[in-house]
Amino acid sequence: MNANHNIKPAEPNRAEIQKIFLDFSSALEANNLSSIKNHFTPDAVAKFSHLGELRGVDAIIKGLAYSGPELDVIRYKVTNSYVAVSGGQASQSAYMTGILADDLQDGELDSFSFGGHFANTYIRTNEGWKISYLRFEMDWQRGNSNYVTDWKLPDGTGGWRGKVVAPMILSELDAPWQVFPKPDERGTDEEQVAEAYIRYAWALDQADFSLLTTAFTEDAKADMSPFGPMDGRREIVSLLKMLRNGQPYMQHAATNFRMNVTGDTATMDIYRVVPFIPTRETLDVPIFGARYESRLRRDAGMWKFKWLHYIPGWIHGEESI
Repeated sequence: MNANHNIKPAEPNRAEIQKIFLDFSSALEANNLSSIKNHFTPDAVAKFSHLGELRGVDAIIKGLAYSGPELDVIRYKVTNSYVAVSGGQASQSAYMTGILADDLQDGELDSFSFGGHFANTYIRTNEGWKISYLRFEMDWQRGNSNYVTDWKLPDGTGGWRGKVVAPMILSELDAPWQVFPKPDERGTDEEQVAEAYIRYAWALDQADFSLLTTAFTEDAKADMSPFGPMDGRREIVSLLKMLRNGQPYMQHAATNFRMNVTGDTATMDIYRVVPFIPTRETLDVPIFGARYESRLRRDAGMWKFKWLHYIPGWIHGEESI
């Protein structure tokens, strides 16, 4: 099976939930959350690190509305989305990047960019799946923050210090792999192979090293900057733990999964979305800062990397479907 697109879930429950979240992203971009009011339960809760806690659908719609100066450009992009369904509940993880900008009329944009991650809860009702809980943690930001003077922005520092605020999301309790480790729906082989990267990226970015061990076979090998060749799951995870512990925030957003699945083995190329300063010309162009070459094996029913090669360098590619 070959793919050159973002993998869409085959099961109707996961497909409905993914669509709801894309509708949410589109409504944020259009600054029109009232258009998707029916996607929330009446008593829904949203906790956003830059906006605080919002209780009830009306408060969510009002609180998430953009209230800064009028802008020429607003873009939101969702990547790395994974959904686990169990009975009448579902848990989702996803990444989002955003660009807010004014057009300077010479092709240049005066922009503010940010990225972060979601851990969301859905419940199934007689009217279909509804969002009951949104959690969002902003991981990074850059550019003209005058567009978002009412946002509380991350300061980019970590460690034990006074007046530190606990993150909105704790992977060990909130990640869908932790909430529903044995979901009702596993998806196609293609979905599960793509999920192996999504699980790897989430675990590394959220410093959930127990989860990270599930991303690799015991005999895995890897070649990733700055470490170079690595041999075995123990060495790979140990070195990645050193890398992650030296940085307060990471975000390995990716798209354009290209794979080939044969029985219990697969190959997959993955294209990493790396923040860059956009211009009017590059705003909607798929530009990637690195790619991964990988080989995977189904191990005790779970797809895991047996070879992972990180190749930095800017790439212009075709947009995902």
